[in-house]
Amino acid sequence: MKKTTIKKIIIISSSILFICLVSLLAFFISKNYVQSNLNNKDWLRRNVTIIKDKSLGNNIYSVTKNKNISIYNLEYQQTVREKINELLSDLKDDYLIIYNPYGTNKLSVNIYFKNTSDFENLNYTIKSSKDNIEDYSKELVQKENKSSYQLIGLIPGSKNSVNIEATTSKDNKNFNFTIDLSKINILAEEKLKVETGNSTNALSDGLYAMLGNDSDEEDYLALYDNNGIIRSEIPIIGYRAHSILFDDDKMLFSISQTKIAEINNLGEVTNIYRTGKYQLHHDYVFDDDKNLLVLANNTKKETEEDCIIKIDRKTNKVTELVDFENIFKSYVATCELDTKSQRDEGEDGLDWLHLNSIEYVNGNVFVSSRETSSIIKVSNILNEPKIEYMLSNKEFWKDTSFADLVFEKIGDFKVHAGQHSVRYSPSSNEGEFLLTFYNNNYGVSNSQPNFSYTDIGITNNNPFQGDQSYYYVYKVNENNKTFELIDSFPVEYSGIVSSVQTMSNNNIVIDSGTKGVFAEYDENHNLIKKFTAKMNKYMIYRVLKYDFSNFWFN
Repeated sequence: MKKTTIKKIIIISSSILFICLVSLLAFFISKNYVQSNLNNKDWLRRNVTIIKDKSLGNNIYSVTKNKNISIYNLEYQQTVREKINELLSDLKDDYLIIYNPYGTNKLSVNIYFKNTSDFENLNYTIKSSKDNIEDYSKELVQKENKSSYQLIGLIPGSKNSVNIEATTSKDNKNFNFTIDLSKINILAEEKLKVETGNSTNALSDGLYAMLGNDSDEEDYLALYDNNGIIRSEIPIIGYRAHSILFDDDKMLFSISQTKIAEINNLGEVTNIYRTGKYQLHHDYVFDDDKNLLVLANNTKKETEEDCIIKIDRKTNKVTELVDFENIFKSYVATCELDTKSQRDEGEDGLDWLHLNSIEYVNGNVFVSSRETSSIIKVSNILNEPKIEYMLSNKEFWKDTSFADLVFEKIGDFKVHAGQHSVRYSPSSNEGEFLLTFYNNNYGVSNSQPNFSYTDIGITNNNPFQGDQSYYYVYKVNENNKTFELIDSFPVEYSGIVSSVQTMSNNNIVIDSGTKGVFAEYDENHNLIKKFTAKMNKYMIYRVLKYDFSNFWFN
């Protein structure tokens, strides 16, 4: 090779390297500049605009922002709200339409009416230009002086014709518009595989919330209708949304391991609750005052998934209520650190308890421990927490100082193993109640590798492959310290994750997480419909159904 050719190659390579370094430096300078201005109100106002977006349709507005501004920035959310109010103050038309203004619902539009004083009912219908997509019709929630609404249910990659029928005391009014989401992409599956069962019962009203898509890309919360068609995709920061809690016109769900978002029915993020030195794991509930009780890791400890914290929603103060390691200290001393199996969340602490669900009942909580296959009642959770009793196979706690806490089993049945999603139902008899849950039927305790689940009849030891999991209902009698199985039926096997939910019409919604399958059954256990999703990774953590009554819908 000639020297001149080599010199040219060196010069070109050096130039390319220089350009790359300059570009990289510019990127970091730009990003740092944005980060330093995220709480600067004047900067946000200059970098957030609401303009007519011709790509969406006639007279439809959208919000533009710097891509490095997170939608879960409260200053950003307030800036968007202020700019919407400015548009409304100069509104000449009967209404204003903005596509997904707060960035929290990719398949929605907000409509702001100039005058709704005579509206008695508002119903809307969405028709998609795509084939084989059923129309979506809902009645919007009506509250005094309400003039703005979020309409969910748009179909991505299509034109959506929207008709709103407003009923007044004198006549009906119709508002029609078309919004084109041809260029809008979503991460979730648009339409699930649907199988109809042999039950003739109707499905319960509502939307199935896919909680935990476990994607290597962006994480999200997806809502599906009774035909398996997506009607909402809510982006989150990471990890997963474990459930949705409702408080008047607010809904709350986790958006990362350290944050729980509060969002109103227009999609605006109104608060972010942080967990401090803790990491959220698997579940959270309200107490009587609508404060948050959260299953969590204390990141300063060497054990994990063994704490309950409280987040005061008025002050945002985080308080540790229970550290189970302190209570079970003698048992924890017998546990081994798992260094061989694949960790669920990538931590490396001693996972000796692995709490995965919490249910609050009159000052007490029921928590589910996967690692010990135990359902634990903790009394007086907010003041002086105490382990009152456990539901478990006695063999697991044999030869420990906690053996006397295990209630007696009545009847001939296989006690649960690796269970999830424990939920409480009251009974008419004092001291009795029901606990419904997903019995994974999974016999592995990584921190107690010498315990033989096979000896107690549990033969499944693989999270993904096994014979059966079960829907289980226990009747618990606190008077005589017993529990018995009063209802069950087999479902598709999922050794980890998964959920059950009893609906108001007694239908049962069940998610077998590692199979990517959820289904709704009637009260006699007959299948009504089954839905199968294409999983992003290896599981769908939990599926719960919500009707969004008094939030979006009437």
